[in-house]
Amino acid sequence: MTALAAALALLVAAAPDAPPAPAPVADPPLLKGMPRVTSMSLADALAELDRQNPTLEEARSRAAAALGVVRQAAAPLLPNLSVGGGYFHNNADAVFLRPVTPTTFEPIYIQPLDAWYGSAALRVPLVVPEAWFSVAAARDSALAAAEASSATRLTVRAALVQSAWTAWAGDEVVAASERAVASARSQADAARRMLGAGTGTPLAVLQAETSAIRRESDLVAARSERSRARIAVGVLLGRPDPVSITMPPMPTAADYDVESLFREALDARPELRASAAVVRAYEKQQSAAMWRLAPQLSASGGAQGQTVPFPTGDKGGWRVSVDLTWTLYDGGLRYGKADQAAAQASEARAAETGTRLQVLQEVQNAARDVEVARQRLRLARQERETASSAAASARRGFGEGITSSLDVLSANDALYGSEIQVANASARLGGSLAALDRAVGRSP
Repeated sequence: MTALAAALALLVAAAPDAPPAPAPVADPPLLKGMPRVTSMSLADALAELDRQNPTLEEARSRAAAALGVVRQAAAPLLPNLSVGGGYFHNNADAVFLRPVTPTTFEPIYIQPLDAWYGSAALRVPLVVPEAWFSVAAARDSALAAAEASSATRLTVRAALVQSAWTAWAGDEVVAASERAVASARSQADAARRMLGAGTGTPLAVLQAETSAIRRESDLVAARSERSRARIAVGVLLGRPDPVSITMPPMPTAADYDVESLFREALDARPELRASAAVVRAYEKQQSAAMWRLAPQLSASGGAQGQTVPFPTGDKGGWRVSVDLTWTLYDGGLRYGKADQAAAQASEARAAETGTRLQVLQEVQNAARDVEVARQRLRLARQERETASSAAASARRGFGEGITSSLDVLSANDALYGSEIQVANASARLGGSLAALDRAVGRSP
């Protein structure tokens, strides 16, 4: 045996044993009382969102309340019917005897001692100019509330799609973390085998174990974030349990004409229709206030009866009339209401202009975000391809003794980071597309 061979044999014999491999981190046990994850498609999730999302229910209730105000405003234009009745007893009666024949008399009750009575009254408005404009204003307000409800629906649906993409990214990050853990463990085993064969170092084993533990920690964090995202989706759906939504394939790239998006948004955004309806409502309230000076015409009728005859000798009677009411001066209330409505209409017109500008800003920002997200996703995929090739090359070189274990760990880290970037960029693109749909008034 040569001196060199003897020296190598002594080094192998003196090499320290490889550190024992720690057990891989398994999935943590479920917390007690934690509900199971519910899976559904995006279409089913959107349908359930419309049925039971609390925010949408509040918006629909506000729209229904506005319709109730319309009925209240229309009440002065509709007939009014009332009935009444009762019993009375007077402390004394007054009866006049009217001669019918020389020997007979008929009692005429000026005030009967007691009697049962009943009455009915009907009032039919004929000309009420103020109420006409009040009803029109209430209808425009109800339309504004309905459009606001539609805007809320678009916002909530877009938020669900964005949250679903975030949860989808959580699935991708967990999968990438699991692959990273497996790769790190495989590298640690390879470093340990090389140490046992005398061609590795304890430092390489420790570095590989450190990398594996770091990836296991990343996996725990990724699972936690995915759980949070699923719970957020469930809350949007009005559910107490976490929800996982199966997302459709990412739409292909498309060119956007910002001017066309502007026109589509100005035609489709419910916020703009709501703002216009608010302006009309205040303008009609101003007209209603000015028409308070106009006379009001109505017809009335009534019927009554009692158990004791009236002075006419009949136990029942009726009466009809045409009534004119004309308020010549109301202490300035009319002018105050008109000034208030005019100021509110001016404020609403300014708000409408601001809403229009905000819509145009949202369209530009959303279109730009989509383009940026597409570019970032393309670059992230390119980075993943190069990182994957580099990691594969580093592993082959390590097996052949060309590259070091640290080179393999560095390449694996770069691959893991690139996979996270692809997942996040994909979710960002999906969320940006949902935001663009929302900006132009489309429903996902």
